Amino acid sequence: MRTRVLAATALAAGILTSVAGPAYAALTSPEANAYVVSADAFGGLASVPPTPNSTYPPGGTATLIGLNAGPFATDSTLTATTAGDPTAGTSSASATVDSLGVDFGPLGSAALTGINSTCTATPNGATGSGTIASGTVTLPFPLPPVTLQANAPVNTTVSIPGIGTAVLNEQTTDADGVLTVNAVHFTLLPALNGANLIIGHAQCGGAPPAAPVPMINAQVASATGATALAAGLGFVYLRRRNSGNAATPAAG
Repeated sequence: MRTRVLAATALAAGILTSVAGPAYAALTSPEANAYVVSADAFGGLASVPPTPNSTYPPGGTATLIGLNAGPFATDSTLTATTAGDPTAGTSSASATVDSLGVDFGPLGSAALTGINSTCTATPNGATGSGTIASGTVTLPFPLPPVTLQANAPVNTTVSIPGIGTAVLNEQTTDADGVLTVNAVHFTLLPALNGANLIIGHAQCGGAPPAAPVPMINAQVASATGATALAAGLGFVYLRRRNSGNAATPAAG
């Protein structure tokens, strides 16, 4: 009976421990990625790979002064930054540009300012935001312009006649707990190749903290070394003494 009680107690303790423990992500080490713009090809406009692009590890900051590629044009500096700490299991990402023009060909154009996406991850999860200070999509006359909301709530969807949709502050989390944030995500109509245009991309995921490399205390190391030296000297002394005794002839 006592054995059963102890087993039940241990099982309950294990359940409580697992519930109270941190909800680590499925990643084995933290990761992050950031870029300011990317686009599929459409309407005669070339595709644009993630630009400028930063990935952790190793992390760092990637910058580009001005851009005129595919549907994008700007004189501002584009900046993408990632960082991480395996010991803490954390990572971060950010993507910024002060102003950006987007060309949809004869169907219209967009002007955005104050683009800023951030993502911060810990072993317990990730948070982020994707914002713009202002945004306007200009359409052919007589269609009125479409305003893109500043500091929009998460996953705000805006319909743009003749072009497609724009999701503002787009946020998704995958099965590994990795959060992806896009300040603006244009998805164009099938007539425009269903192209995706990403502006202000930040992605990050945390992981269980890596075990720190154990450090030996200097005093302990000194004492251990002294002990080993003394033991070695003692072994040499005994060996010589035994050798000396073996060489001495026995008394007649």
